[in-house]
Amino acid sequence: MVPEYVHGPIANVFTVFHDDGTLDDEGQRNFLDALLATECVSAFFVRSGMGQMYTFQFEDVKQIARNACKHLEGLAPVLVGTSGIWDRDYDRLPDREVYTQQAIELSKYAQDVGAAGVVLTIPDALGVYPGEKVEDVCMAYFEKVAEAVTIPIFLYQPRTPEPFAVTPETLRMYADIPGVKGIKVSTADAGYILDLCHAVAGHEDFAYITGNETAFYAGLCVGSTAVIGQGACINPIILRTVQDRYEQGDHAGAIEAQYSANLLVRKAKNAVEFFKRYLNEKGYRMGTTARPSKTTGKAKDKGPLTDEDYKTFKFLLESELAKYVRG
Repeated sequence: MVPEYVHGPIANVFTVFHDDGTLDDEGQRNFLDALLATECVSAFFVRSGMGQMYTFQFEDVKQIARNACKHLEGLAPVLVGTSGIWDRDYDRLPDREVYTQQAIELSKYAQDVGAAGVVLTIPDALGVYPGEKVEDVCMAYFEKVAEAVTIPIFLYQPRTPEPFAVTPETLRMYADIPGVKGIKVSTADAGYILDLCHAVAGHEDFAYITGNETAFYAGLCVGSTAVIGQGACINPIILRTVQDRYEQGDHAGAIEAQYSANLLVRKAKNAVEFFKRYLNEKGYRMGTTARPSKTTGKAKDKGPLTDEDYKTFKFLLESELAKYVRG
């Protein structure tokens, strides 16, 4: 069966760094405490995309896993991104065997320190050689990791280029691997989401996790059970409301909450920097810097947040959150 925590907002935890780029363990614990206090986060995913996963070195993964699992022990489930080490430079792919062995070792380490599950990105890092099929390369990789651990494995497709992007056909194959319990796909394409959910409909051991929060309502309509996006950190109460209202049959109310979530995504200029600054203001001390990054997409370095940007988005965020205060 799919673990119970695959329901509602799963926080793609932003990574906290010192000014020199090293991991800030104390600041990371403060960040986790702030999310815990919302009482709306179902699980905590460290070494996530918005947590700059492609900047991680091997020991960084162990450090953040050890820190988060110890801090949240008995309080909340922790998922750890345990793919091999790669900076997403497609002109310099890692050695296949090394990348796979790293994923195995990191997954076993995460299990040993108490993780509830591990997360593997679709392995476009492995490339495809002439005469190979992408699905065979992926299957071999997933199966090797699955054989090494007993905790659930979740797949993660960020902005993955062809030919590695999952299709309904390949998703059915991956869903049948023992121990693989779900996938997060970073897309707001409702048609694509429907096709993927339809492919695994009725599969009791596999869940579709909406990977772009602006499509959460659409995902719920076709079978998604959880969501991972910046709002799962910044405004989990709103995403929780989308799902609660949907499950209660209040579709108009769910759509209204979804609109609030979408508005916050559209208006956020640098969600990670904003939220770290915001939490500092709330008394949760942590570094606010990002690591230099070569990657594209969400992990790409963004321009600094101006004071005016910060004040404008803070007002908007607090105005929207006020609509969904519980109790």
